[in-house]
Amino acid sequence: MACVLPLPYTRRLAAGDRKSPKRERNWLMTRNPDTAEGLAGQTMRATGFLSRLPVPARFWEDARAAAIGDDARTFPLAGVVIAAGPGLLLLILALIGMPTLMTAVFVILALVAVTGALHEDGLGDVADGFGGGATKERRLEIMKDSRIGTYAAVAIAGSLMLRVAGLGAIIAAHGAWSAAILLIAVSAVSRGAMVWFWARLPNARGEGVAHAAGAPSEMAANFAAIAGLAIFAVAGIAAAGFVNTAAALLFAIAATAAFSRLCRRMIGGITGDTLGACQQIAEIMLLAGLALGISLPT
Repeated sequence: MACVLPLPYTRRLAAGDRKSPKRERNWLMTRNPDTAEGLAGQTMRATGFLSRLPVPARFWEDARAAAIGDDARTFPLAGVVIAAGPGLLLLILALIGMPTLMTAVFVILALVAVTGALHEDGLGDVADGFGGGATKERRLEIMKDSRIGTYAAVAIAGSLMLRVAGLGAIIAAHGAWSAAILLIAVSAVSRGAMVWFWARLPNARGEGVAHAAGAPSEMAANFAAIAGLAIFAVAGIAAAGFVNTAAALLFAIAATAAFSRLCRRMIGGITGDTLGACQQIAEIMLLAGLALGISLPT
């Protein structure tokens, strides 16, 4: 997988996790999940892990590789931060009269740029491994190969096209303001799905990002799922109505559960690549559900 741990995590891991008294105080302040500062610290580190956005150095003091699993509970909140910029871009492009399809293309590409194509990379590796490997060992071997194969190219292209089409349909059906809100909500809940998926399957190999990070706890997974669902439910119902929001959630839950079973059958668990693929699948299904344009008869 092309994804690696953020440098502050790897530096801390190599240093043996030693702390000075001053850094111990900072660690306690930013790690305590029961405080607002602790939650903000986790959100910032999660944002740094999931994107290319710069994160102030103080949030990385004494960062440990294993802390990613702890910080995973704030992935939905990081999703809000990640999609805020592309959401603003959507509004600006709509304001200047950019055609809907071109707006959707620019916004999705901006979202890819913000994340450094992290999730698309995972989707491509999973497509190559699952499509080209006959055994668990061969699939995992292919997934570690950084080269892009035919399956990966088709999967990434399909993901981009489906998301552009879905976002364009949402803009046309609900308007730019509602589409921007829904884009942020989708970003949040799709990353909540990642944590739920991560916590419920064993690690398929004894190395890599998912192994180094450690699985999120049951409490962290529940927090992420509830936070993502709450953000999406409030924003979705307000911007697209109850029926479309419910349909999108049903699509995403079904697809995530099906992908979970597929991963268990194909490789016996999860890897960092499957986490990215899970996010992409959930995002596609959420956009598809919101794009249906269902309305209750009056």
